[in-house]
Amino acid sequence: MTASIRLSGAAIVMLASWAQSLGAQEPSKTESKTEERQPSWGLTTAIGTGSSGGDFGEVLRTPIAGDFNLFRNKGAWRFGFGVSFTSFKMEEPYKTEQEWGFQQTYLFATRMLRNEGSSIRPYIQLRGGLARLHPRSELFAFEPPPEEPGDSPTKASNGFSIGVIPGVEIRLNRSLALDLSGHINYFSVSEYDLSPIGLAPKSSGTTYEGRIGLRWHPDDGWPSGPAEPGSPDKQRDAWGVGKNLGWGIGEALAINWGASALNEYNRNANFNQISPRSWWDNLETGFTYDDNQFKTNQLIHPFNGSTYYNAGRANGFGFWESSLFALGGAFFWECCGETHPMSFNDMVSTGIGGVAYGEVAYRLSGEVLNNSATGKSRFFQELGAMFIDPIRGFNRALSGRWGREHENPSEPLDWRPLEKRSFLVAGARVIGEGDSITNNTKTYPYLALDHSFGSVFENERRKPFDSFNMVAQLSFSEKQPLTVWRLRGDIYSKPLGKSGNHAFAIVQHFDYYNNLAYEFGQQAFGPSLFSRFKLTDKLGLRLRLDGSFAILAAVNSDYSFVAEVANRERFREYDYGPGLGGGVEANLTRKGRPLLSFLYRFYWIDVSNGSIFNEGEEVDLPGGGTLTLEGSDATHYLHAPGFRLFVPLFGSMGIGADAFYFLRKSYYDLPLLRDTDQRNPEARVYVGFDIGGR
Repeated sequence: MTASIRLSGAAIVMLASWAQSLGAQEPSKTESKTEERQPSWGLTTAIGTGSSGGDFGEVLRTPIAGDFNLFRNKGAWRFGFGVSFTSFKMEEPYKTEQEWGFQQTYLFATRMLRNEGSSIRPYIQLRGGLARLHPRSELFAFEPPPEEPGDSPTKASNGFSIGVIPGVEIRLNRSLALDLSGHINYFSVSEYDLSPIGLAPKSSGTTYEGRIGLRWHPDDGWPSGPAEPGSPDKQRDAWGVGKNLGWGIGEALAINWGASALNEYNRNANFNQISPRSWWDNLETGFTYDDNQFKTNQLIHPFNGSTYYNAGRANGFGFWESSLFALGGAFFWECCGETHPMSFNDMVSTGIGGVAYGEVAYRLSGEVLNNSATGKSRFFQELGAMFIDPIRGFNRALSGRWGREHENPSEPLDWRPLEKRSFLVAGARVIGEGDSITNNTKTYPYLALDHSFGSVFENERRKPFDSFNMVAQLSFSEKQPLTVWRLRGDIYSKPLGKSGNHAFAIVQHFDYYNNLAYEFGQQAFGPSLFSRFKLTDKLGLRLRLDGSFAILAAVNSDYSFVAEVANRERFREYDYGPGLGGGVEANLTRKGRPLLSFLYRFYWIDVSNGSIFNEGEEVDLPGGGTLTLEGSDATHYLHAPGFRLFVPLFGSMGIGADAFYFLRKSYYDLPLLRDTDQRNPEARVYVGFDIGGR
């Protein structure tokens, strides 16, 4: 769906960010204030409307365009690239039909006719590039309909466009200017069949627009490299990266722009014919829910959010500031990246989930990196870090940090925490259905990693995610490989008492469980209590108590197909709702290594979208037809107990076995709907390696 293409949006940064920054160079100390050095890089955004002509002028009218571009200054010239999103309404008698989308991806050259000495600076711009005209009206839907949900039912027409833009900038300050301009544009595309409205094919057109916008020259441009002797002082993070707002915003925009281009040109998606019209419609409509697949909403969207987050984190910003990048990038896409109405569930999973996903990716990539390494080991370390955190890896490559020797962070928690542990297992998992594991049994080979970073007991510093836990599970022959992705990071923590054996934390929870038997995911926060006890010289006991409030949780459900969603393209198999949860974990350790473990987790979900509906509401049935509903509320109770036994054999290697049970009890107010108990027992056997510890 939308997010699967946005995965590639992160890679587009590598191309779209050839401009190397959005920034401006500060004047040197030797320059006077009246001889300010010209900024090197900038961004322009504009909105415009007007009229259309040419062949398509007989069909299309009232273009409304949104335009974004990046440029570099070369004396009196500016050179850059950009994207433009335009829509046309249709002429009578089709003015109520959905608009046509018109996307242009272009290169441009701008000649500043006055570049200094005045706050009013006229210019002339020439641009040319790719053009794509794409109707949304069902009048042009083709048969047979598309096979995949989200694919466009109408065909697009590709070609080129050229344009000239005379304009004037009114300088507001050194970084910002008001931009007023006109746009005369000619485009030519392959002939489009207009027989559905009784016209001959058309292939060319013109637009005439008046535009208003802003030109912005943010900070100093390049992603910050290692500090040079005698270089200006600037605030730098633990890895020596200076804050760079322009570069961070530029990367976040490039991710979305790249996704838009791929959605339109590669996938021919039905939601990408965007323009200021669709942006305004989305803002007027507000937030809804969607019907995307569980993996798309609960895993891929958080990955997208992690790229927004690391557009901030990899450019010198801290946890809280980077969280704004995640939320801002998510909102920008929901508002302006697609014609579908904004999705509340996407906003939560992308924005909130992206923070947890992004910070863990940033910390894990830091564990791989070593600024003092050289040769092949350095290359593969940098490559591995880029795989974990693509945005950070790209910045390191571009800024020169990839290959140069320089200092590593002085604080272990920014690099190699003194307390960390990795538990890697390979084995088989057997899952059943009902009360017996022998009922409808399925067996899957699997790999799993349980990684702990820092210690809530030992950490001297207590920034967000200075202690976190990550669990990942790959199951082969399942419906998709990644079946578990669980993150728990301490947002705030403090020791309790003087012994150092008790601690309190506020924890962010990210849960994703997706297998053929059940689905569960959530974005949640809550308090946790930790304790450790020394039983004998060799044995110890660790306890953890969790409470959580889920902003939004998702679980598979029997009647979720009645969910009220926007632009239905499939029947969703899971419910959404806020909820409460709790858990307890007890670990018996021998010489600091886990020996016997018990856990129990409980979740209560109050359905807000899914198996809940209003009296008199009509819904489509999966097999066809409609059903008039009498009204119902729904709640889900989830129980998940489990045991683990791990027997060390030699060194860090051992063998283990797990027993796990998933129970979902679902209750519906309407007697017509049957209350449900879903039970799935599971057993695992494996060879494991317990690595780490202080």
